[in-house]
Amino acid sequence: MSVISFVGCLLNHHEPLRRNVTWSGRAYIGECRHCGAPIKRHGRRNWRKRLTADDEQRGEPTPT
Repeated sequence: MSVISFVGCLLNHHEPLRRNVTWSGRAYIGECRHCGAPIKRHGRRNWRKRLTADDEQRGEPTPT
């Protein structure tokens, strides 16, 4: 993992491991190729940490 990638992950800018990205019926989900965190696509080239299913059902905002 490079230092630049690590800083991006700390700022909640993740890159997916493309072969593990799946469609959940509502969004694309996967895991970060650098830190392994669960992530969700919010737009083109815009991946953020994913909340648990319980948090999403309660309507809590996504982390920024």
